[in-house]
Amino acid sequence: MRATLLFWLFLLAATPLRAADAAPVATTATAAPPPATLRIDNRDVVVFRSVLLGYPPAERAAAANSRVEQVLERHPDGKLQTRELPQGTSIQIDDRFLFMVGPGDADALTGETRADVVRHALTTLNTLMTERRELRSPARFLFALLRSALILLGVALALTAGARATASARRLAETRLTGNHLLFRTPFWQRAVRGTVRLASALWVLAVLYIGLSMLLSTFPITRAWGEALDVTLLGFALRIGLATVDALPGIGVVLVIIVLTRWAVQIVHYLLSRVESGELTLPLFDQDTAGTTRKLLIVALWLFALAMMYPYFPGANTDAFKGLSVVIGLMVSLGASSVVGQFASGLILIYSHAIRPGEYVSVGEIEGTVANIGLFATKIHTNLREEVSIPNSVLVSQSVKNFSRLAHDGGVIQLVTLTIGYGTPWRQVEAMLLMAADRTSGVRRDPKPFVFQTRLSDYYVEYSLRVALDEPRERLRILDELHSHILDVFNEYGVQITSPNYEDDPHTPQMVAPEDWYPPPARRPSDKP
Repeated sequence: MRATLLFWLFLLAATPLRAADAAPVATTATAAPPPATLRIDNRDVVVFRSVLLGYPPAERAAAANSRVEQVLERHPDGKLQTRELPQGTSIQIDDRFLFMVGPGDADALTGETRADVVRHALTTLNTLMTERRELRSPARFLFALLRSALILLGVALALTAGARATASARRLAETRLTGNHLLFRTPFWQRAVRGTVRLASALWVLAVLYIGLSMLLSTFPITRAWGEALDVTLLGFALRIGLATVDALPGIGVVLVIIVLTRWAVQIVHYLLSRVESGELTLPLFDQDTAGTTRKLLIVALWLFALAMMYPYFPGANTDAFKGLSVVIGLMVSLGASSVVGQFASGLILIYSHAIRPGEYVSVGEIEGTVANIGLFATKIHTNLREEVSIPNSVLVSQSVKNFSRLAHDGGVIQLVTLTIGYGTPWRQVEAMLLMAADRTSGVRRDPKPFVFQTRLSDYYVEYSLRVALDEPRERLRILDELHSHILDVFNEYGVQITSPNYEDDPHTPQMVAPEDWYPPPARRPSDKP
């Protein structure tokens, strides 16, 4: 009691000096000093937030730390007491002053009162005194060591049991699920089962290590605060997950409903347009050639619309992190998909303009073959050399494409054969020989009949153009090969030389092959072939 009276007399004497010293500072300072925490043995006793009797929070915390350490060291079995004073609540041990809680030390933003601060400080100090007494007790220390050994043994047993359970689950997944059940025979489900087992095993190991570490730290007084902090962190995390899950349930329910409705709509669109594509059904707005592409576009549009409808109901959709991620993804797509969008638009132009169709025989630049597939980004063509050529749709849109099959149904494909004959040969004879060669060629249509044009009268020769209609565009190269052979044979039979390329004078010997010389070795006559 005497010591407490002397302390207060000292404070009253020092208060005017402190106030006088602090007055100039108060007139110039524009912000309150930062709070300071009184922390002893890793435990937060109290947070000083206000200036009391001229002392800022940092000085109050340093002085209180020194006094508490001295009193706990000298009087570990003392009794905690409080005393209400005009300046605040004084906390003491057996009339020995420790620190004072002022009216401004309570956090008004959280609704905390001075009584709450005092109650928390008393509870923490009582815990500190108990733990200090445990440190001085050899029996308590030995008990803590024994408890630590039991905790480590329990952690080892739990990890061993988890490893055995994981091995059993893996054997079950390999033998029964992936081997016998039809659903789990696919590689996707096999990987899913194995991944689930590995994830469960990793979670079990983390949980055992976390709980074991928390219990081990809580065994010794000096580290008990850390163990309690781990427990609070884990419980707080689990509580936040539980509350977030409960809050997200209505939104998740709406998302599931949207997914189910969209799935039904996709199935209806797939069923109808698949029948249109196969020719089993006719709808006024769709044709058979574009039904497959329309089906894919509608399905993508339905899912995009569903995603836009589900977006506000996703957990965390209104958070800044989710919005920022959406902006980043959108920016990446917009910057990297410019060429993809161009290919996609070109594909739509090709499909819906009916420029080419699968199965048609076309020529694109130096590539000639049958259209195998028209995709949204590229078109595949099978050539006569058994090659598959993939051409970007933007290339097809930007250049001319020869379609040999589009008009072949109404009279075949017209093919030109151009050659030059000198002026010494009657044009009527040339025309007759060309028509005779065309008549001998299989694959050349008789209706319309082949026709010969004199397309040019050059300086040294006449240019003739034989136009024939081919039955099958895909056989164009074979038919032309046969037609060229018959033209050479006919002209040789009638002793007429073909004057291509240019020449300046007639040769001394006509440039032709007599019929008896048509089959020199190793060539064979048709009758001699096996």
